[in-house]
Amino acid sequence: MNLLNVGPWELTVILIIAILVVGPKRMVEIARTIGRVTNQLRRLSAEFTSSLQSEIMAAEREAKQVRDDTVESLTSLTEPFVSLQAELQATEHETRQALESIATGRPEPVESTQAETQATAPETDPALENTQNHIGDKPSQEAQ
Repeated sequence: MNLLNVGPWELTVILIIAILVVGPKRMVEIARTIGRVTNQLRRLSAEFTSSLQSEIMAAEREAKQVRDDTVESLTSLTEPFVSLQAELQATEHETRQALESIATGRPEPVESTQAETQATAPETDPALENTQNHIGDKPSQEAQ
């Protein structure tokens, strides 16, 4: 046994000196008091350790929550870029097809342009006919 770097022989010498100084009757009371104080110190140490462990666990939980929130927010921030990247790749593909068709000498309408033209045809056809009719009704200025 080596308590606070005090071996068994040193402890025996200390106890003999304490008995001579204090007396045998009073030594029993002092030993009990020392035992009580030791138990209280152990309890305080256990409480301190448990409170310290609970604080560490709470800090770890908070750090994990912050990490999860950060990952979630980064994921939500990158989603628009993923869809934008897909759109850019589709546009690049269409452009490459158009350039290849031009290079081969057979230009073909790009799908998106063709779709846009077909979508706006109901609006533009009446306006185009109206313009043609309007121009056809007026005599030209050169004839006058």
